Amino acid sequence: MQRMKSVYRYRKERHFTRPPEAIWPFVANSARINEIAGMPAYKVEERADAQGRIHRLASIKYGPIRVKWEEDFGEWQENRCLSQTRHFINGPFGRFVAAAEVHPEGTGSRMVFSAEFECFGVLGLLARLSGQIGREGDKRLGAIERMIRESEIADQITGATAREAAKPAACRRLRGLIAELAREPASHGLAPKLADFLLHAPIVALRSIRPVAMARFWHATPEDTIELFLAAQHLGIMVMGWDLLCPRCRGAKARVEYLHELPQAAHCSSCNIDYGRDFTRNVELTFHPEPWLRPLPEGELCLLGQGTTPHVKFQAEVAAHTRKRFAMALRPGPYRFRTVEVGGGADAEIGADGMIPRSRRAVAILRWGHPATRTKSSSATRPTGRCSSLSRIATGRATP
Repeated sequence: MQRMKSVYRYRKERHFTRPPEAIWPFVANSARINEIAGMPAYKVEERADAQGRIHRLASIKYGPIRVKWEEDFGEWQENRCLSQTRHFINGPFGRFVAAAEVHPEGTGSRMVFSAEFECFGVLGLLARLSGQIGREGDKRLGAIERMIRESEIADQITGATAREAAKPAACRRLRGLIAELAREPASHGLAPKLADFLLHAPIVALRSIRPVAMARFWHATPEDTIELFLAAQHLGIMVMGWDLLCPRCRGAKARVEYLHELPQAAHCSSCNIDYGRDFTRNVELTFHPEPWLRPLPEGELCLLGQGTTPHVKFQAEVAAHTRKRFAMALRPGPYRFRTVEVGGGADAEIGADGMIPRSRRAVAILRWGHPATRTKSSSATRPTGRCSSLSRIATGRATP
């Protein structure tokens, strides 16, 4: 018997006084949006099929039901648009597509936030008619607006909690340790800022804290900030770790507490590649709070979206034996065309005219550079339908 099916569509517009490139980091930060909206972390399993393509299977518990879905590769073009598709395996929903578009509007911008849900059965119909789906959309739209507002406040952590996120006993313990840290010469007067960050920062900002990024945020020197974190680790406030980053997605696929434990190589299940250790390129020192202070939940709040991979500037998928054209604006410099998953690549130089050389790759990922002033278009054809990419050879890191 075929289940009853209906479709719910959500679409709202917002106008901002700031240009697209100023609001885009908050529109694209799905992990922080989901956390502000109150979505719990979900479990993820990545499986490779016979052709080497990765299938991302996720699940989350809603009441008595554990809902499961497969997540497609996200598609986006920095400062312009993004979309994400989920195919639910069970529960009251089928296909789900969320999208955002940002358009220049004078000196400001106009954002269109939309979603489409396939609803099945009685539960799906109730979710649609009760307005629950619309309220969830409003939460995420509100999260974007909140982060954009907070970004205009100096030294404000976007998405921070107003109340202390730690338990009262942990707060009292932290205050004692921070007072001790403040007496240390290695604190360089930064201990109060560290305490405020640890008590109010969102989960996504606490999982891999980078001292150099915090130094920029606090307007401090990298040397002073690193000394502060090492002293905090010595007092039992922070946990120090060494990450071995995947050269493609820049995710930490191996993490150890001590440097001598760092493996010579690792496997990235997201990109389905093996890669080696290079201390000049993909080894990173990070910190996170001790579990007694801020226990961090397991799971993900976003799967390889543009917000969690800020070095990725453009990504799109082309079906097998089809052709698409992309209007692109590229900063001059060296770029690399490659597959998102395991596969070949090709380097190319983008000139001052912003023209993209022809490529048989279907997905473009542009790293590091800002869009050039002129817009050109590039076409791509894939005989296999697998994802491919174009990346700027240099990469960078964002501040908290």
